Amino acid sequence: MLRTILVVVAVLLAGVTAFIVSAWQIPAAMQPDRDGNRSWLIENAVLLDPATGAARPEASVLVVDGRIEWLGSGAVPAAADGLNRIDAQGRTLLPGLIDVHVHVFDETDLAAGLSHGVTTVRNMGGMPFHLPLAARLERGDILGPRLITTGPILNETGGRNGNDLHEAVAGAEEARAAVRRQYAAGFRHLKVYSNLSRESFAAIRDEAAALGMTMSGHPVEGTEADPLAFEASLDAGLRTLEHAESIVWYGLDDDTDPDRMRALARQIAASGTVVDPTLVVHENLARIVETGGAHITRPEMAGYNPVIAGFEREGWAFWSDYQHDDRTRMQAFYVAFTGALHEAGVPLTVGTDSGVMVSPHGVSTLREMEILVEAGLTPLEAIQAATLNGADVLGMDGQIGCLAVGCAADLILVDGDPTQDISRLHDLEAVMRDGRWFDRDRLDDLSEAATHPSSLRTWWRLGQHQLAIR
Repeated sequence: MLRTILVVVAVLLAGVTAFIVSAWQIPAAMQPDRDGNRSWLIENAVLLDPATGAARPEASVLVVDGRIEWLGSGAVPAAADGLNRIDAQGRTLLPGLIDVHVHVFDETDLAAGLSHGVTTVRNMGGMPFHLPLAARLERGDILGPRLITTGPILNETGGRNGNDLHEAVAGAEEARAAVRRQYAAGFRHLKVYSNLSRESFAAIRDEAAALGMTMSGHPVEGTEADPLAFEASLDAGLRTLEHAESIVWYGLDDDTDPDRMRALARQIAASGTVVDPTLVVHENLARIVETGGAHITRPEMAGYNPVIAGFEREGWAFWSDYQHDDRTRMQAFYVAFTGALHEAGVPLTVGTDSGVMVSPHGVSTLREMEILVEAGLTPLEAIQAATLNGADVLGMDGQIGCLAVGCAADLILVDGDPTQDISRLHDLEAVMRDGRWFDRDRLDDLSEAATHPSSLRTWWRLGQHQLAIR
């Protein structure tokens, strides 16, 4: 009898172990070839340089150890001798895309981004696993976009817009301590949220400056008892001010008067603040309302993290039953406001809030760029927002988002001319990330891998995060 019990227990333990191992493993498509080539000669391409807007036909790019060593027309350097060659067949080669506002909960989020040409992301809500994951990506231990991350989201205790993923602080002393903890943990970028108090926000700003950390985030509103003027967010030195929706809410009190809209745009321009509009995430909310919830089940949602979906389901139900048209009207206003920002000279970036509120990774980046064009940017300006401007706010100007000698070999190859039709970015033929070449078949493998997020990993990481911020 005892032997039978032991056998049953052993079988159960083996099954549980096998399940955990299987659930924890990343998809094979994300595992790199350790001996993979990172030096290439790409030939017969149309080189699109966002810095100049010039398109150079019948050109070549020499990549050595993941960096651009030469590019041009005519005879190639001797260093190209013996390298593997890629015939671009007259397609357009341009820098990989930078999404400066995503939420990564699982490695498969990275596969989704890379499969759509996103080669760098900024995660806007750090957890303990993000810094080691960024290091794994940097070493090439796992395939995916370059990952920059803020620390945990900083918000005031009892704030109106708080949630369990925020690191809540109450006053200046706790705020300074939180910044120091994040710095000690290895974070170098901070995200501030809307309900920070005047004292907490000032303490975070001062401590960040002392430690050399950057700040980005929502317009900070202060508390109901002591509200902060909108100008406080423009004077704080934020790398990016997030969300057209949040700016309209606090800067205009949701007033859609066009004169006030343009005046606010001019005020933001005069401050030198960079705005990350994230128009696609509210568009998705509007589409949920318009379709009675059908938008939630569109094919692009195949890889949406089921744990996050569980947390959001109550909100989805609310918006699916919502009977008013104000979300559609406000979305149109957010797009118009973004156009006014651009017209006033405000630098814009491409961010999406991917990973939350039915905004899938990768495809949302492309849609955000399309909406920027709808707002009045030219396709080239939308590409610049997703390359040069993103690199600038991340402090990586001249390293990523560029097509020049010395830049990282993070490149995308597309059919047609995206400066004439931004939707051409959907016609992705290949991606190069740090000199690793992903042809269409490899991209399809990554896209399939993106549909298998691990609930086990996500729950474990959320638990670690809760322990870290308490």
